[in-house]
Amino acid sequence: MKTIFKDGWKPHLLVAGLGILAGLVVILFLEVPDTSLFSFYYWSASTFGFWMFSTSLLVLLSETRKSAAIHAGTYIFLMFLVTTIHQTVAVYREAEIPFGSPLEVAADHLYGWLAYSIPAGVLCAMLGAVLWSGRKDTTWGKVLRIAPALFLLAETLYLWYCVFTVQTRLFSAGTDLACLAAYCLFLRYVGDKRKESCTKE
Repeated sequence: MKTIFKDGWKPHLLVAGLGILAGLVVILFLEVPDTSLFSFYYWSASTFGFWMFSTSLLVLLSETRKSAAIHAGTYIFLMFLVTTIHQTVAVYREAEIPFGSPLEVAADHLYGWLAYSIPAGVLCAMLGAVLWSGRKDTTWGKVLRIAPALFLLAETLYLWYCVFTVQTRLFSAGTDLACLAAYCLFLRYVGDKRKESCTKE
């Protein structure tokens, strides 16, 4: 399978940047005007499809199991960290509490930020280490590669059920459907490359 995220500090920095960007995307949809039909807030708070899709690709395109774990953990840790810092700022803003210096705010809330972000990062790092075996052309590897698609399919069906029955969560349903389609294309690409490799041999 093709490797994009190799070992080394440059790929790690790239993944860290992607994690920060992911957190900013969550904040964006927390802040945009919400509507009952599109439910942008639900996408930011309770939809897992995009995170399953993006983290799975980070893992499966990593060079080694170690780098896969580091990339998955870093990506989710920084995404959670950015969003929880934003929530702290939002609480201060809504309550009209005067801000101290950035250092004072960080000192007061650092433990809470880390307690929220580290467990998610560690859990995803462990799952990433397992999912990395999906790079291998074994029965277990194929099962692992397909697992994210099955999760995406289940959540997509549930979200479209919500769209048609209660006219809500359309944005989440649309993004999950797009992620499912993209992941299926990725699986097809991997399968085609395996066949080409077998044919050459």
